[in-house]
Amino acid sequence: MKALRATAWVLAAAVLVGGWVYFYLSSRAVDLGAHTRALAALRSLAEIDHRWDGVARAVQAGETPPAVDFAAGQREAAQILARGLGASDPATGQSVAALRRAFDEKAELGPKLVAAGASYLAVLKEFEAARAALGVALADEPPAPKGGTPPYLQFADQALRVEALALRFAATPGSDAARALTAAAGEFAGAGAPEPLAGPVARFADASRALAAAGLQRGQSLDEFANVSTGPRLDTLSRVLERDYGNAIADAERYRVYLLFYSGFLLVVIGYYAWKLAESLRTIRRINVELQDANETLEQRVDERTRELSDAMQRLKQSEAMLIQSEKMSSLGQMVAGVAHEVNTPLAYVKSSLDAVDTRLPEIADMAAETDRLLGMLERADADEDTLAAQFAKVTGLVSGMKSHDALGELRSLVGDGRHGIQRISEIVTSLRDFSRLDRSKIAEFDVNEGIESTLVIGRNVLKGKHVRKELGRLPRIECMPSQLNQVFLNLVTNAAQATPEQGGEIVVRTRVEDPGHVAVDVIDNGHGIPPEIRKKIFDPFFTTKEVGKGTGLGLSICYKIVESHGGRIDVQSDVGKGTRFTVVLPVKSRLEAEAA
Repeated sequence: MKALRATAWVLAAAVLVGGWVYFYLSSRAVDLGAHTRALAALRSLAEIDHRWDGVARAVQAGETPPAVDFAAGQREAAQILARGLGASDPATGQSVAALRRAFDEKAELGPKLVAAGASYLAVLKEFEAARAALGVALADEPPAPKGGTPPYLQFADQALRVEALALRFAATPGSDAARALTAAAGEFAGAGAPEPLAGPVARFADASRALAAAGLQRGQSLDEFANVSTGPRLDTLSRVLERDYGNAIADAERYRVYLLFYSGFLLVVIGYYAWKLAESLRTIRRINVELQDANETLEQRVDERTRELSDAMQRLKQSEAMLIQSEKMSSLGQMVAGVAHEVNTPLAYVKSSLDAVDTRLPEIADMAAETDRLLGMLERADADEDTLAAQFAKVTGLVSGMKSHDALGELRSLVGDGRHGIQRISEIVTSLRDFSRLDRSKIAEFDVNEGIESTLVIGRNVLKGKHVRKELGRLPRIECMPSQLNQVFLNLVTNAAQATPEQGGEIVVRTRVEDPGHVAVDVIDNGHGIPPEIRKKIFDPFFTTKEVGKGTGLGLSICYKIVESHGGRIDVQSDVGKGTRFTVVLPVKSRLEAEAA
């Protein structure tokens, strides 16, 4: 038995030591520099892709594209991808290779796209010149015989038809429109124009056919360029890097906890039974004291219970007001959740940059100290030459080390990342201030479109995965309580997001002028709709179709009271299975002066 117990203790000690070594090796620091370099590489690739897409947008708009060296961009992207992105996922290597192929393909298609756009612009210019020349020729029409038809009337009508088809093709290019334009141009060219019109007619017909061919070539080049998937691949790689980095940090923290647990495990085992015994003694003593107190203070406890019941009754009377306040705070909670989600990403940039800068500061401080020591030795006349040469060599080595890994360039890049993150946080704080209107009086002039923009920024976390389309018209500024109207907009947009499906959810926010004295805001969704028997109850307090604990039923009721206090109204239209439209109509001139006074 003793041998068995000794063996068990030895095995337990071996398990503890082995576990400690394993968790120590697993809790080593994460390579922050590699993660920062990978993010910088992705940003550089995104900038290259954005420049290339700018060429496509210019060609599609019929403008002269900016000068872009696709070959240089291809070489730069290849150099960035050749260094790798440092992700631990085995599938990332395949994604990087696919991204590199996409960049190569896009670089090859870029010059073709630029050439197609230039050819289209040249043909369009020739078409305009041919149309002008034909117009001049038609203007020189000889007089019609008495009672007869003007000699050029047929050709003028055919020219107008070809011109209309050319304009339609330029507006909506397609194979059908191109065939129609080519056919009309051929008919026009073969109509047998008289000698004064023969040259202009042939030139106009040739220019029309060339326009159709160049337009089709441009459209094909645009489609081929747009079908090369680079942006989605960059987004996928960015998410993979963030996931790997977060997993590495989480694993390191978890293993540190395990390490502490194993280190204290023996102490916990030794003290366990002593603690159980002491706890049992304390429990017995506490029960005896409680029994004595219960016997001595029974009447006092009855009085206290009575007072507690009275307090509970008072709290019950206040519950309705507290529920209303909780509904208001839910809007604040959504706002805080959205702001926290939006701030975390740029805050990670700033933290990563500052951590990396902090790791470089000791190296710069050492170089400054050694340089100062060298200068001090040079100022002394009695300095030993060997010591001076050794110090000079040391300073030269530090400087060469900094140059070899471009420490100053890396610091500048990290500071730039930090500034970018701080600028993003500043923009979010500005949207938060505009949403809450804490720096304005209670009643103020308010730009409804500005409130919609701030609301959509604050509620971005709720709207994630939804397609939100803004149709903001030109509105006059209205007099109102801005913070209350922002609460109404946030509640309606949140309800629309919750009513739409996870995939394919669409929300339209439209502003318009209802009449000279009122403006209107429409919030439209393609959700499940509201049945007629429920529609007439949605503005009643405490009415909700959500599960217990997920809604107070006060959101739309509070919105209704806010809009009504401003002298406006809320209308609702809904088709079951198709969607719902909420319309908020507000007066331009405030009706709150009396209440505020």
